Amino acid sequence: MILRTEDSLCDKNAPKISCKENGMEYIANNPDRRFDVRKYRLDGELVRMETCCDYLVINDTGHKAYYIELKGKDIKHAVEQVLAGEKICRDILERYISYYRIVPHKSPTINLFPTNYKHLLAKVGSERLKCKNKRLEETLS
Repeated sequence: MILRTEDSLCDKNAPKISCKENGMEYIANNPDRRFDVRKYRLDGELVRMETCCDYLVINDTGHKAYYIELKGKDIKHAVEQVLAGEKICRDILERYISYYRIVPHKSPTINLFPTNYKHLLAKVGSERLKCKNKRLEETLS
């Protein structure tokens, strides 16, 4: 797979990057347009024959890749999808730090999260793995 800059779904210095699907939304704010960013729709567009997350947002300036899954309520499958997205893009983004963003319609209480979510959280920490119902908004750094 190739992630060409000209195929990005947002401007190079977009002040706000939004990913929406079925009432769920992820928003990445780019204050003062300070970062070079890109956005790609993976599932169903760039990736068709494999399981994958919905979107990829890249902060080229900060060398960060955000794998985004907008989900109903199956957190276990969402974790599998963001990890699959990372695996597909690993060679292309080998010098980038991976961040995982899951935006479900409804998530369980922390005690009821699936084991794969808890393992990933323990491995990467709460800054790199975030899950928030319906809308997750953050400022890029």
